[in-house]
Amino acid sequence: SIVSFAIEKDIFGYKASVFHFFNVLFFSLTCVLLYHLLRRLLHNQNEWLPFTAAILFAIHPIHTEVVANIKSRDEIYALMFSMAAFIMLLQKDNWRIFIAAVLFFLGLLSKENAVTFLLLIPLGLFFFSDDKLKSILTKTAPLFIVTCIYLLMRAKFAGMVGDRVTTDIMDDNYLHATMMQKLATITQIQLHYLLLLVWPVTLSYDYSYNQLPLVNWGNLQAILSLVLHLCFVIVAIMSYKKNKLITYSVVFYLATFSIVSNLVFNIGTSMAERFAFMPSVSIAIILAYGLARILKVDLNSKLKFTTVPLVLIAFVILMAAYITIPRNKDWKDNYTLYKADVYKVPNSARSRLYYGIENISQYTHGNNDVALLNEAVKHIKIACGINPDFHYAFHNLGVAYQTMNMWKESIACYNRVLQLMPDNEQAFYGLGLAYGKGLNQPDRAIPYFKRLVNDMHKTMPDYYESLGLCYAIKQDYQQALSYFRTGIEKNPDAGKLYYNAAITFMNMGLKDSGDFYFNKATLIDPSLKR
Repeated sequence: SIVSFAIEKDIFGYKASVFHFFNVLFFSLTCVLLYHLLRRLLHNQNEWLPFTAAILFAIHPIHTEVVANIKSRDEIYALMFSMAAFIMLLQKDNWRIFIAAVLFFLGLLSKENAVTFLLLIPLGLFFFSDDKLKSILTKTAPLFIVTCIYLLMRAKFAGMVGDRVTTDIMDDNYLHATMMQKLATITQIQLHYLLLLVWPVTLSYDYSYNQLPLVNWGNLQAILSLVLHLCFVIVAIMSYKKNKLITYSVVFYLATFSIVSNLVFNIGTSMAERFAFMPSVSIAIILAYGLARILKVDLNSKLKFTTVPLVLIAFVILMAAYITIPRNKDWKDNYTLYKADVYKVPNSARSRLYYGIENISQYTHGNNDVALLNEAVKHIKIACGINPDFHYAFHNLGVAYQTMNMWKESIACYNRVLQLMPDNEQAFYGLGLAYGKGLNQPDRAIPYFKRLVNDMHKTMPDYYESLGLCYAIKQDYQQALSYFRTGIEKNPDAGKLYYNAAITFMNMGLKDSGDFYFNKATLIDPSLKR
């Protein structure tokens, strides 16, 4: 997906509309491939089920995130290439085996959850083709080969999935959970997924800590979920001889969810709607089959649309559109998305924080409504309450207070960050600004800036500028010039460092040196002439 983004950027530039267009295009292609895959699996007996399943998949509101969020193209590619590989292997020509391997490799490169098709493709061939076991193994052997190649490449260049160790509960909801708590919570979350797939009314971009808190096996939702999924397994086993499609759909559902469930490895979040993209294929198939049974459609005869099925499908499409169209508008930008979802997942620390950050951003980018900052403080405080160790939330609460010139409050926030992360760069900088710029106490600000440039060896021009200004305020011009010049050595294109050096020389009565540095400053940044 990153390669495709790069190609689109080189051809069209940074145009969100282009990226969205291709997301819609590839999603549409995925729906078409699903239709053709089902037709081949069912030996073209009847178009009702493939057509209806593809329609249900295409209109499902839970896919809004995958299509509207440009980054989630990896989900689309993983399913699209995997299904294309499957279609190739359902045909008899031997040369298609090579094409299938290439397509599957592209799916793996897009996202690792394509690996579940290592089970689903051989199983599908076993269920729905005339191939013997030996033939199936021969056909799918290249898929295992390219998977090994992919795993070797990933291990060398990016690390393996799940090998990340974290001590931050924001990245691992099960960090402090017992094994029983983890299993019960994962099982309960599968019920949330199932409900969203069947009734996708309340959608959210985020379900992280602590929207879905840990539960034990005494939780009724966890028990209900366990019973339902055991029933799925029983139905799959009982349907094997009479209806392999149902059996296959259940296996498809369980397999594609397994890799994003946190059972195998930590995926960094408890739940996400994009993770339901692949499993939703099986739900679409089962619902289509259920509609066929209700409407008494003969799946062994030619497709005939009578009034009742057409009206029912039209009703389902309208219902989905009623949810999907407004949801698409929520994905217009970060602010509209975070504002739309913050109260849907009120116990998510990340959702509260991100909405707060966007309110700060709205204020600093021209909308000087103080209500935005008050809203930011309100929600970031809630984030801090949900997770008292959320250093990123305390940092941004400090930024909000700093923007409101509430310097003492910002100092308390930055100190809390340092309690949680003793070497946090932004906290030292925030404390330096609060004491120096905010409270006009350069002597208290200097140690924080010195910690950055002397002890931590940071080279940001803002750090040298702030440290130099503290000494300039104290009228220690030699020290100020020393830090301005050091900053210039490390950041030769930092116009403001030259500008401040120029002012310092002027204050020292060295006009020629001041003019020299001023000219250098305006050459780099003409706006400094003002």
